[in-house]
Order: sequence, then structure tokens, then C-alpha cells
Amino acid sequence: MSDIGGYAWDYNYFFDTNHTVYSQWRGWQWVRTQLLLALPHLIMDHRYGSQYDGPWSWVTLNGYTSALLADENPETYPILYPSLHTDKIAANFMLPGNFELRLEHFASMESIPGFIGHQSERFSADGGLPWQDHDIRDFDLMGFPYSLLANVASSGCNLIHTMIGARDLQEYYLLPERTLQLWTYWLQWTDKHLEEIRNSIPFSNEHNWSLMKLNGIDGFLFLFNPNYIQEHRMIRLDGQLNIKSSTRRGYWLLSEIYPEQKYLQLIEYNQTLDFLLDGQSATVFELSFISTVSKPIVVGVSGTAFVANKNILMINGVYGEAGTQTIHPIFVIMPDEQMIETVVLNGKEKIFQQVKDLIILIDALSFPGQYLPRSAQIINNSIIVSDLLLQQFIERQQEYPIPWTDDELNEVAWLGPHRLLLFICIINPDDRWNVTAQINNITVAVHKGYNTRDTHNRDRFMGFYLDLTNVVEKPNIEYSLSLEMPTLDPGLFQGLFLENIERILVEA
Repeated sequence: MSDIGGYAWDYNYFFDTNHTVYSQWRGWQWVRTQLLLALPHLIMDHRYGSQYDGPWSWVTLNGYTSALLADENPETYPILYPSLHTDKIAANFMLPGNFELRLEHFASMESIPGFIGHQSERFSADGGLPWQDHDIRDFDLMGFPYSLLANVASSGCNLIHTMIGARDLQEYYLLPERTLQLWTYWLQWTDKHLEEIRNSIPFSNEHNWSLMKLNGIDGFLFLFNPNYIQEHRMIRLDGQLNIKSSTRRGYWLLSEIYPEQKYLQLIEYNQTLDFLLDGQSATVFELSFISTVSKPIVVGVSGTAFVANKNILMINGVYGEAGTQTIHPIFVIMPDEQMIETVVLNGKEKIFQQVKDLIILIDALSFPGQYLPRSAQIINNSIIVSDLLLQQFIERQQEYPIPWTDDELNEVAWLGPHRLLLFICIINPDDRWNVTAQINNITVAVHKGYNTRDTHNRDRFMGFYLDLTNVVEKPNIEYSLSLEMPTLDPGLFQGLFLENIERILVEA
């Protein structure tokens, strides 16, 4: 016997003119059973066709059913939500399928397939097999975290990687350390949280996933916003999320663990929470019950706290998004009820109130600067960027210094993540439309984005976008944008959005 770890196959049926549905199913059941009897620890990768066999067949899979419940090539699946990131398009196509498997077919998490990243296309628009450089650069740096987290939430037992940045040596060796750390962290996270992953369940729709422990008290919420517009998502903490009421004494806390790490607020069973989700974002929250407090816990903002000189509470490392103000009460849970006389936050003394073991700050905190969230929307056709945003792009180019070619930058929206792009977000856009743009009365090229690297085809069209990298170069100056485009039916135009932005954090 060979020392292989698994088998993979595509198309789970034989081409036999006399076949029946039952004979095809029964034949594959026999093949799988014999393989498992011979190699009980074998992992099986089941591809196209397996998804039609149903949940009772998947019991004997010893692996997972077909990824995406369809073909995996980007030329074969639709763009459900407009995006300039191919990894996000693939993830948003995967999530409804995994929702269907989990709720409609009662599939266990062990048999639900993942699809991390994306595949480069196989076929050109005319159906031929195009010649492409096998070392093509195609890693979607800014879309990858969304894809990775969508897989952790909806298919955490089978983290199938369809793209790694290794085909091009520069792409491989220059992959930012921060990306590698994120990647490694979440893969290791799944090893540590198998109980929660096995209990993973979507609620309300495919973009909300609850991963709770069996106790129903500790766990995680993975929330995805596939749209570019920010969304207030109201979620009730109840049994629909596999959450139970706790009778223990202690503190039940909600914290954000991605993209930031901070305790947000105290929570209760049946409480309805308002989550503000950035456009095209993945955000992960943790529910944790703390019965014993061994050191001060800062709630409402990021930061750490300690007691100096017996009665001075020092709070350090408090950061927030530029241009925002705290919305949750800020307090510190102390290990005991020791009296505090002074609170110092980031070196500044603060007014506070002490209620037993809680040190409550009276005033909200403000974080200076311009508010530019992920996928920031442009209002009134006026573009103003901050020096911190421009610095973010400079630093990204420094940590990912790939010498992009003109073709890559002009033809592929998800490459060159150091660029400031503006996405003209339209539902079901048509690449035949004539769209022109001017900034401060100077004509700017309008690019067409496609979800494939080779032949451009209307079915693969993402939408129109502008590359503002060499246009919007100065901070805190208004750039006026004018567009000429066809008249659209109501609801199709979603807005104008700046791309490739990460949260801009500043000190309070």
C-alpha cells in the first residue's frame, strides 16, 4: 500500500447508459466503504456530484462533499455581491451553499467543505483552454482575511486551500509577515476550538454564524457584511444562536477579537445588540463568562490596566478608530473592591465613579482624525483622505514590495493592494456601458474589473473602478469627482466606495 493520506475524485458517477440514480449512489457507497475498511483513517475529497447524494451518504464520506456545491472555477459561478476582490466573491458564493448543507441537509460540520481563497480560471470566454503563465501572480491580499474567516465559521473542520501565494517566487517570499501571522493564528484557532466549530450554525441568513460551546454561554459570533454599505445588524442573544441563560455569578462579556481585540460590554440572555459592520467586512466577536477576576479588565475600549501606588488605576494602550467616539460605557472590572483615588488613561487623568469593584469613566472618549472605515463611502462626490490613510498605503507597499507590472495594475483589481481605488458599486453592471470620470475637471481612466485573469467576459464582470493612487495624493484636500454613466433603475446604484482601507487606529 502507498503511504498516501487521502483520495480525491471529481464527478461521482460512471458514464453508463443503463445507470439509475440508485445504482450510481450504491456504487459509490461500495467504493467508499471498501476504502474505509482498508484504510480507516483515510481522508476523502469528494468533488462535483457528491452534493447530490444527500446527508445519509455523507455519513460514510470520511471527508467532505463537493466544495461550493458546484464547479470551483470563477468563470462558472455568479457574482452574488459586487466586489473588486475575487476572494470575497468566492466566499460569498460559498456561504449560501454551506448554509444549505448545514440547515437544509442536516450535514455535520465534518462533511461541509471549505474554499479558502480562489482558483484562477480554467476556461476562456470562448470555451477554450487558455495558455497562461504557470507562475502567475494572483493572491488577493486584501480579500483573503474575509475568505479565511468565512471558512473558519462555515466549514472549520475542512479548511481547503484553493490558493496560496506560492506560484510566483516574489509573491511567495514577499508575502507580509502580518498576513502569515493572521493565517497561522486562525488555522491554529480551529485546532483549539473544535467543540465550537462542531456546533457552528448559521442564523437569520448565511452571513451570521454562531459557534458556541455546549454550555451555551461561551462561544463566538462570525458576522459578514457582503455589501459595501455599512450595516447596523440587530442580533438577539437567544436559543436561535445556541445560547443559553447563565445562572452563575460573574461577568458575561462580549468582546471583539477580529479585526481588533477588546472587551466591548456586559451582556445578558435575550438582549438585542446592535452591531455596526463595515462594508465588505468580516468581524468576529467572543462571548465569555468570567467568574473570577485575577487582574483588572478594561471594557468598552482596547487597553490594559494595573494599579500603581495602591490607589492609582493606570489604563494604557487605548486606541480607537480615527474620527469616532466611544459608544459603550468604559469601565474597569477590578479583582476586588479596593478603593481607587485616581484614574489615568494614556497619561491623562480622567473623571470616574467607583461602584464596588467597577471603576466607571464618566466621559466618553474621542479619537482625533478623519473617519475612514473599511470600504469608506464617498458622499456628495467629494473625496478627502487623511495623511494616516496615505501613510497606510505607503507602509503596505513597503511590507509587500512586489514590482507589479502595468498589465497587472491595469487589468486586475485585487492585485497591487497599495493602491487607493474607488469602486463604482452597481448591482448587475454591464461592461458595455460607457462610463467616464473627471476629478477636479481632469479626466481619469475608468477601469473594468473582471473576476478572471484571461479573457474578459460580461458574465465575469465585477464593475467599474478608478485608480486614485496618483491622483489623490495630498491629505485633507477636497477632490471633486464627476461621473457620466447610463441612467439606472432605482436600487441598482449602491454608491461610491474607497477600497483597500484597513481600520485607522489612533490614541485617545
